[in-house]
Amino acid sequence: MLASALLACGQPGVTSAVTGGGSSGGFGLPIGFGEVLISWIAVSIVALGVLTLVLTVFLSRRGGPAPVPAPIGATLSPDGLYWWDGGMWRPVPR
Repeated sequence: MLASALLACGQPGVTSAVTGGGSSGGFGLPIGFGEVLISWIAVSIVALGVLTLVLTVFLSRRGGPAPVPAPIGATLSPDGLYWWDGGMWRPVPR
């Protein structure tokens, strides 16, 4: 559209710059290589984002810290599944 507007205004020399009539793409590289490079970079960024998301979810869903063995003489719950550390009940490792 811009090229046709410039052509209508009597500036035919500008159309090749507007329509991309040159033989090289961005960075002075051949058009095919530049497009492949940009696509590769975009796919790499998306893949890195997906990998980061998957690792974050995986690591956040792992179990908490390993249960600490009950010290000798610790108060055990009546069912023997928990011991009192002075501040909270902790599970007895099996």
